[in-house]
Amino acid sequence: MDQPFRYRAFISYSHADEAWRSGFTGARNVSGPEAPGRRETEFGPVPERLAPVFRDRDELPSATNLGEILTLALQQSANQIVICSPAAARSRWVNEEILTYKRLGREHRVFCLIVEGEPGDPSRECFPNALIYKMGRTGG
Repeated sequence: MDQPFRYRAFISYSHADEAWRSGFTGARNVSGPEAPGRRETEFGPVPERLAPVFRDRDELPSATNLGEILTLALQQSANQIVICSPAAARSRWVNEEILTYKRLGREHRVFCLIVEGEPGDPSRECFPNALIYKMGRTGG
């Protein structure tokens, strides 16, 4: 990684998908021939565990300025994982988190986990608009 990060990932999700987020962050080590710790990427070896991750429910309840806290957490995150569903596609906050992370120049570090819906299907779209479009040179 280019710089030390406080978090390996910031997980963006709709609160309607809380069960998926908690299951994902609670997952234990992956094993087998394709176990993450055995693969090398441009960012270094894939860790056996994705920790620490930013957990909004754990870290925001006492916060007074949510925008500043979320922006700082995104800045301190090596990657962003978006839990994609129709609820996430409709979420203004999920979309804003993606835009904020992309504006940091880390569009290539945004990863999607589709848990419901279908990309491109108007009635079941699961990607927020910020995922569908690439950032322009001016950051918009």
